[in-house]
Amino acid sequence: MIFKKTKKDIKTYNLTDWFDSVSKLIDKKIIKSKGTIVILVAWGTASWKTSAVAKKINDFYPDSQLLSMDNYYRGPSFMKEHPEYNFDQPEVLNLDLFYKHLKELKNWKDVKIPSFDFKNDPVMDAIKIKASKIIIVEWLFALDDKLSKLWDVKVFVDLGVHSQILRRLFRDVERTWDKANDILKYFLEVVGPMHKKYILPTKNNADLVLINDYIPDLESRNAKIKETKVRYRVNQKDIKESLSEIVYKLWWIYVWKLEETDYFFDPTGNYKKSWEILKVQKVWFNRYFFSYLWPEFEDNDYEDRYSMKFFLDYTTLQSFRELFPNNVHEISKLRRTFYVSWVLVCLDELENGDTFVLFKFEESYWKTIISDILKHLKIDARTGLKKSYIDLMNK
Repeated sequence: MIFKKTKKDIKTYNLTDWFDSVSKLIDKKIIKSKGTIVILVAWGTASWKTSAVAKKINDFYPDSQLLSMDNYYRGPSFMKEHPEYNFDQPEVLNLDLFYKHLKELKNWKDVKIPSFDFKNDPVMDAIKIKASKIIIVEWLFALDDKLSKLWDVKVFVDLGVHSQILRRLFRDVERTWDKANDILKYFLEVVGPMHKKYILPTKNNADLVLINDYIPDLESRNAKIKETKVRYRVNQKDIKESLSEIVYKLWWIYVWKLEETDYFFDPTGNYKKSWEILKVQKVWFNRYFFSYLWPEFEDNDYEDRYSMKFFLDYTTLQSFRELFPNNVHEISKLRRTFYVSWVLVCLDELENGDTFVLFKFEESYWKTIISDILKHLKIDARTGLKKSYIDLMNK
């Protein structure tokens, strides 16, 4: 029978201040134990557990070694025989063999573990692991009830679903070359539900919980693409009356006129402090456009954001909305879009009656083309707004 701690009993630390507490706990166990100390590190997907936690413990204690549960996957043949399973549930691992090996290591016996490369079936008894003073186990299911019976120190690395989604998108777009929509879809349909069902409950087995949430001002740079834009509040009547004249003077190309809806998500519940923008835009023919943006305003007179954008299907949108049922804000607008010498110009009429001229551009055009457009529109360039529509409507 495993004692289930309540959340109030488990101490929580940030990833910047956890190590002293964990090392003190490990040192106490070493003093009391004559045999091997087993440290279990469990984590949610995209929590950066190995480099941030398990490896740091391994580096600090010379007589320790990492033991990954990766080697205990049953392999492609098993997956073909059991199409009802996926790689994010414990049934696809040989947990009985892992438990047996861990028990032997704890009793100071060497073991031979399988090798597995995620492409072929595992090769049994391929890797020799020598007994050592400290064994560090890291993987999704490290705090499984059965394994926890052999625990000495148990750590759970936690993060919110918002952090998991963004890190997986940034990582897997480059690592697997999968389409961003497919990555998000797989997370929403498989990874997220499996995490909630199998991994999150094991958090109650932990001695300590380490929080490793997404850090926007550092990690948003993984998006790599920059988006620069600025908007101006204008008088709707004046703009409409002079629009045809302005188009004629500047040789604007009228691209489209659409009714759009922006779904702004506030996954952290603290949008005003994070300055992140996570939205889905409903555009033409009921297509949906996912956008993540993070600002790097500095001293610019315009928005300067790292961004990731891609189209997603309606089913994925609905699954995404279910994650944040109480933190979704909708803004409807009528958008007229033009191009002027590679500058995208949008005339936006918001649902509350406010009208804005929005410019999306490369920085090299900021002082030339846009200033000329503003002059024709009789708009003071100094009145530009760096805030998004969700900010402006909730001021």
